[in-house]
Amino acid sequence: MKGMEGTPSLAGPDLQVRSFLSSLGGVDPEGMTEPERVAAVSALEALKGAAAAAQARLTAAAVVDREALGEDSRSVRADIALARKCSPTLADQHVGVAKALVSEMPETMAALTRGELSERRAGILVRETACLSAEHRAEVDKQLAATMTSLGDKALAGAARRAGAALDAESLAERNRRAVASRRMSVRPAVDGMAWLSILGPMKDVIGAHVALTAEEARRHVIDPTLSPQAWAAAAAAAEADTRGKGAWLADRALELLSGRAKDQPQPVEVNLVMTDKVLLPAAFDGQTPDDDVAVIPGWGPIPGEEARTHIADLLDSQTQTWIRRLFTDPTGRDLVALDSQRRRFQGGLRKFLQLRDPTCRVPWCDAPAIEGDHVQPVHDGGGTTGANAGGLCKRHNQIKEEVGWYFAVRSTGLDGTGPHGIRIQTPTGRVHDSTAPPILGEGWIAPSLEDEPVPDAWMLDAEIHEMPLPEDPWGGWIPDPPDDFGLNAENPWAA
Repeated sequence: MKGMEGTPSLAGPDLQVRSFLSSLGGVDPEGMTEPERVAAVSALEALKGAAAAAQARLTAAAVVDREALGEDSRSVRADIALARKCSPTLADQHVGVAKALVSEMPETMAALTRGELSERRAGILVRETACLSAEHRAEVDKQLAATMTSLGDKALAGAARRAGAALDAESLAERNRRAVASRRMSVRPAVDGMAWLSILGPMKDVIGAHVALTAEEARRHVIDPTLSPQAWAAAAAAAEADTRGKGAWLADRALELLSGRAKDQPQPVEVNLVMTDKVLLPAAFDGQTPDDDVAVIPGWGPIPGEEARTHIADLLDSQTQTWIRRLFTDPTGRDLVALDSQRRRFQGGLRKFLQLRDPTCRVPWCDAPAIEGDHVQPVHDGGGTTGANAGGLCKRHNQIKEEVGWYFAVRSTGLDGTGPHGIRIQTPTGRVHDSTAPPILGEGWIAPSLEDEPVPDAWMLDAEIHEMPLPEDPWGGWIPDPPDDFGLNAENPWAA
């Protein structure tokens, strides 16, 4: 878990809601008839809509009050994101929907409050009328009042668009202009070590790119007749050996073009693959692959160990520059405490350490990439540039952290073997959230059993290791000093 939360003292509506929430735990399907169970499900669905309406009223009031004072609402929006256990981007969408429902769409708000409309469907109406003026949006809301609770999602969206177009044809053109301005590319993890790469762009450009790729795929088995006999035979053999289907070929070719690779060239761009020595080199452990034969791309997810080894072998075969960097964990293998800086000069070592430990923003429920290396305790307050005082944040939360009322503090360093790096966050409303750094091998990692672990074929006695000369300050000064009592326990130097 990246985050845990606490709340201020309960009072008023908060206490009432939480008391009712506790009573829902007593809903027991045993002894109920099927009609009673279905009726209860329907009632709970209505309750969800009514709760969403209450959330919308509270959200809109919090943001509007802050904006009425001429203040930036980013801080309260971030607080709302934590309260709703969602990302700031999703919270912005909730805020936009809430403000529209409260101030411009009374019929939709009333249906939501009665539990006759779901939060998702209310959001559809808000989205499809976003380009209309407040007056026209209210008119569409009024026109659809009789049917909004009975239409399906697709029909509801179509009805809102059609009603809006009848009132303001220019709104359709405005929707298109806004859509073009929102073109973007995104990446998201998929199952089984895969990922989705999506491009949202103007239809003519996207279709044009697809047609060009498809045309190239149709020609992939066509061999140039002007080739010499030897070249023609080699091309024919290569074409016969290529057994990929059309979809696989198109995906491979698109990725090659986007990354600037030649055909069949391995990926040359730096991609961090984190794995144990047993996953990387099973031959050194009697050829046994571990039960947890998995590598991790920090921030994205796991891939099979066999696929990671194959990728590294392909890089080596193609003479692509490849680096192996040692990562040092605590005795449990969970938490990153240091890394080998021989990959390059000592400059930037702490930055790489932070990128590996905190691949995504450390604020709970924010999955944005951690592109900012932040001092948890600010430098102007005496905070040092160390691994213990470092935290990975997205750009937005790095700015919100400086707003009045936000407090960040290091709860545990993650470098002394007593547990992972921990940060405590307090919001302007007094809510407290704890953030814990994820395991270096990814969330869901389970500590391996120490029993019957394979031992490397080549090993040295402890006495021989102690006789090896050690370089002075191998970390170049960036790794933080150990605590004063570190190593006092001779039997277990990691003990607190």
